[in-house]
Amino acid sequence: MSVITGDNLRAVLDSVAKQKNILDTAVGTATTAATILKGMQDNADRIKTYDEETIADCHTQFVSEKEKMPSFKNNIDHSALQSLESHIRRLADKSISEYWEAEQYPTHRIAPEAAQIMRAIGLYVKAALVFPPVTAMGSFVASGAGAGTFTDGSAIDGNLYGPADCELEVTAKGGADVTLTATVTGTDENGATVTGSGAFSAADVGDKVDVTPDQSGKKFQDITNITITGGAASDAFKIQSKVDRAVSL
Repeated sequence: MSVITGDNLRAVLDSVAKQKNILDTAVGTATTAATILKGMQDNADRIKTYDEETIADCHTQFVSEKEKMPSFKNNIDHSALQSLESHIRRLADKSISEYWEAEQYPTHRIAPEAAQIMRAIGLYVKAALVFPPVTAMGSFVASGAGAGTFTDGSAIDGNLYGPADCELEVTAKGGADVTLTATVTGTDENGATVTGSGAFSAADVGDKVDVTPDQSGKKFQDITNITITGGAASDAFKIQSKVDRAVSL
């Protein structure tokens, strides 16, 4: 008897994550055009304008079905993932999380969407084993060469995810292009200081550069400050986390 390999487990969980991505986009919100939730909201609203008997018999149920969708999104592959957990416990005496840590980590981490579903159905997933979704961690607007204001964004939730590599993206330019070097200060998953830098050269709005940590192998859980050299008034950029990999079906 043999347990599923670590690589095969990664392929399965990446597919679950991609399924969740597709479903999230399709379900959308009650105010997002051309999505399932928008259609369900429209139907509930339509029913409410009909005759009293139709409203009495149907409106509550139409609203109820709409309200079930958020939990439905988090329960795809419920029994399939439970079967994987049972399989790995039976043949390796480990949970999925423990088996992943032994077989895949730190080379590969679990996609956040897969971890979200696993947690929603009661499976434990160690936060350090999960890479975060793209998180807006801060922004910077230059007031002139070498000067400007850093605005803090969101830290990566250490209860759910490990730290991440980061990138800078130009959001505005004060002249023909953006040429500057950003020095980034933040913290890792243990609260220790991590520094790094990224440089734009003749960049345009939408251009991105990676932040290279000064400490080898370190990633950012939070960004606490950014300073620049170079640049021009009204140059602006944001810093955000990067996902470890693109998942596929």
